[in-house]
Amino acid sequence: MTSSADPHDPRPIIIGVGFAVVLLAGALFTVFLQTWDSRWPGPAQKPDRLGFAEKVLQNGDDATAAKIFSELAAEDNGMAQYWLAHMTELGLGVSRDLPTAITLYKKAAAKNISEAERRLGEIYLRGDIVPPDFNRAKSYLEQAAYQGDARAAMQLSRMYRLGLGMPANPINAYAWSEVASLEGNTVAKRERDASLRDLKESNQQEAVALARDILNRIKREPPAPGDKAEDQGKQPTQ
Repeated sequence: MTSSADPHDPRPIIIGVGFAVVLLAGALFTVFLQTWDSRWPGPAQKPDRLGFAEKVLQNGDDATAAKIFSELAAEDNGMAQYWLAHMTELGLGVSRDLPTAITLYKKAAAKNISEAERRLGEIYLRGDIVPPDFNRAKSYLEQAAYQGDARAAMQLSRMYRLGLGMPANPINAYAWSEVASLEGNTVAKRERDASLRDLKESNQQEAVALARDILNRIKREPPAPGDKAEDQGKQPTQ
């Protein structure tokens, strides 16, 4: 009996070569994908939970935001501690608890979260939640203002202008109000004008120099020479 396979039939060879080519192509494609992934990494494995929580809070989903902020705060995330403090202070998505809110603000402030520093400064300045403490207020507001927080700078200007917890100092008041104004706080412009009225003409240059010194401390560029004194880039002062 003769074999049905024709030794001269090229088809088995072609099929075998074709199969080998397919295997080689698959292997090369796998190597290509691995190389591509190493050069162009995909998105982080962990989602941006903080950003998501901030978005859902803006959209009014307080309960979801509070849950995520609580989880992140327990992981010692400073910004989450600030947001959870804010929500706890106002009773958004959680029970209103002022002592807990202040504790959370302090944890966030210890991590240089300027929003928490500023809020603590306001709390101790106003005395509507805790007894007023001007020394603490000044300390927290300065910490925030040196990070470029315009509202903190404006509050400092008022403290210096009105002499809250310290002698009134129109030079410092003017410099801080210039900082707040430069940072874009429109209310601060009125503070600046009020401080300017309290300044003697001979003290204006001193106020400008003091503001320039603070600008250097917070690594900001001073205004170009020739700008008017009250419009010069001046920043927080002590």
